Amino acid sequence: MYLLDTNILIYAFKGKEPFSSLFAKWARKNELCLSVIAVFEFLIGAEDLEIIKLESLIENINLYDVNYEIAVQATEYRKDFLLKQKKVFLLDCMIAATAKVNNLTLVTVNKSDYPMKDIKVISPKL
Repeated sequence: MYLLDTNILIYAFKGKEPFSSLFAKWARKNELCLSVIAVFEFLIGAEDLEIIKLESLIENINLYDVNYEIAVQATEYRKDFLLKQKKVFLLDCMIAATAKVNNLTLVTVNKSDYPMKDIKVISPKL
């Protein structure tokens, strides 16, 4: 299963390749999922038509809420990276924790946002 970072969702909705094709392929195979965090970030800048498309998509995919286990894992990531040079944002920690807890592959354009060593992160090439 592929957990999409917000940037992948944005590019796929805009029709940007290879993201749009991968998105469609994973959706057809029922391998696509989202975190409510990515949905939240997406909705901030979404236009009305994009919101309608997102609502339709959410009816047909796995949508992961932030539960206690994800919150604890995100907290561990955040604390760990606060002690290091690399700053990792809390929302990215929550998305990464969703991937870890649910054994998902995280798909992002910005692999550097996810320096966690215990999750699989892929970045499709432009």
